[in-house]
Amino acid sequence: MATTTPPSVGPPCYTSVHTDKTVAHLNTLKDRHPGDLWAQMHISSLEYAAGDMMRKGRKKDKARVSELLQGLAFSGDSDVEEDNKLEAYHAQKKLRLSNVPEKNWTKRDIKPNFPSWLALDSGLLNLKNEKLNPVELFELFFDDEVFNLIVNETNNYASQKNVNLEVTVQEVRCVFGILLLSGFVRRPRRGMYWEISDADQNLVRDAIRRDRFELIFSYLHFADNSHLDQKDKFTKLRPLIKQMNRNFLLYAPLEEYYYFDKTMCECFDSDQFLNGKPIRIGYKIWCGTTTQGYLVWFEPYQEESMVTVDKDLDLGLGGNLVMHFADVLLERGQYPYHLCFDSFFTSVKLVSALKKKGVRATGTIRENRTEKCPLMNVEHMRKMKKGYFDFRVEENEEVILCRWHGDGIISLCSNAVGIEPASELSCSDEEEIHQIAQPSIVKLYGECREGVSKMDQIISKYRVRVRNKKWYSVLVSYIIDVAMNNAWQLHRTCNPGTSLDLLDFRKYVAHFYLEHNNEIVSLIFLWRFCFKCMHCHSNHRMVAESTVKN
Repeated sequence: MATTTPPSVGPPCYTSVHTDKTVAHLNTLKDRHPGDLWAQMHISSLEYAAGDMMRKGRKKDKARVSELLQGLAFSGDSDVEEDNKLEAYHAQKKLRLSNVPEKNWTKRDIKPNFPSWLALDSGLLNLKNEKLNPVELFELFFDDEVFNLIVNETNNYASQKNVNLEVTVQEVRCVFGILLLSGFVRRPRRGMYWEISDADQNLVRDAIRRDRFELIFSYLHFADNSHLDQKDKFTKLRPLIKQMNRNFLLYAPLEEYYYFDKTMCECFDSDQFLNGKPIRIGYKIWCGTTTQGYLVWFEPYQEESMVTVDKDLDLGLGGNLVMHFADVLLERGQYPYHLCFDSFFTSVKLVSALKKKGVRATGTIRENRTEKCPLMNVEHMRKMKKGYFDFRVEENEEVILCRWHGDGIISLCSNAVGIEPASELSCSDEEEIHQIAQPSIVKLYGECREGVSKMDQIISKYRVRVRNKKWYSVLVSYIIDVAMNNAWQLHRTCNPGTSLDLLDFRKYVAHFYLEHNNEIVSLIFLWRFCFKCMHCHSNHRMVAESTVKN
């Protein structure tokens, strides 16, 4: 039987691939960036690579190699750019720190050199003499210029949507009356203001038709859509915000102390959260108020702040906002205002910058912003008795830092008030009431810090409840509530002892707008009826005369 020997199987034969250029390119990149991780790989000829290198796969493999080269080159460049940016940032930060002189802290009380507060509020005296009613006080803020702005932009927006709206100022006032009414007469649906029969509902039903209200409310607008600033998140409300800030400042009581803080406008569609406030979800708003809760200036929060300040000061977001508020106050006159704010804003650099402007400042301060002030450690101070405090003054800038043990440990910074005159505070400890020392800086801050909280409390009582589908409708409602709060604050100041409470004040304005529009609607209806009767009478007369002639 013949045996057959199987043919010897040799190694597979591959077509030679010319990869000299590819290898050369890779080695060039390797030599160019020897420190990069991707360039530390061993680069060899593709002749020894695993895979199908036949003629059919050449184009595909060449494309893969080119993509690899591009990816490696771009990734290397981006890494180098990021490293360069990081190095430049650290170098710039180190340069700034090196230019800042070291602080010289001494244990003594502060010696402020600000002038005394002698300002006279002539504007408030004029308001007292004019004896304005609640509607006139409210229209100090929502004046004719603001209402005309709303009417013009609303009609313009409706015309862009091919709707012939032709809303008037009186109709907008009537809409505002319903919004104010919704704060103290609440209904599950706004259509029920025209359904249920009672005194307030009859007032709404007689003032404006429901369909007309819905149409006006849906097209309510405050800016021209063809001239919007895309960098400004609140550009659709910017004209209204500017007008309201101008009017708030114009009629604000001229006081010595102001408080700057943040608050929230309720909106459950927002992703902003603020802990420690009655309303925690909504639009964050920066605001400066008097100690009684009158809002002087406000600005909705956005990532790219629209507040313009001196960038050389390097105060951060909070410091820039406080500096801008100080500039707003100084527009009324170069008075020695005293601003108070919490630890989000306070820094030694900010307090020093305000002092150069002639503005006094006091605020709580965080541990990492004390500029290496050698105050007693917080943990050590907790072991001391209540009423114990430690303090230091910076010799060059005359700024004091004080740490006090009360109900908790609080650290404060000021350029205008220090330790003396110290007062006594009643404190309960384990069922015993005893007196503890309280520095003057702590007492002052405690008296001024309730301004924004008082405003929030007043607004929350009768907040506007009617909303529409536009995202900024909640902010419009908030501005109306703030204007009502400010008007009521002026009313109480101008009429001490005989002022209306907040509910009666708000009801007065709402009923006036609704009743006034009702009278106008009745007059228009009567005029149309009389005109129709006169027209019919003239027709009858012409028929009678023609009959007599015939």
